[in-house]
Amino acid sequence: MTSQIISSAPDTPPIERLTYSVEESAAALGVSRPTIYRLVARRILRPVPGIRHKRIPCQQIRRLVSSGEMHGLN
Repeated sequence: MTSQIISSAPDTPPIERLTYSVEESAAALGVSRPTIYRLVARRILRPVPGIRHKRIPCQQIRRLVSSGEMHGLN
């Protein structure tokens, strides 16, 4: 999985995304939104604390994929 780059103003360098929404996380992993919520409930994924909408750090998505824990999650 490659990092997503956010385009910014023409005179500033691009900014790398650090978090994904639940929907983006589900799309990146190829699973459903309820599966992401189950992974959060099971503490396999840990959203950024203290914000209203769940944001999943990109590094956690990469860790989950590389660890092989994806088998049988759906």
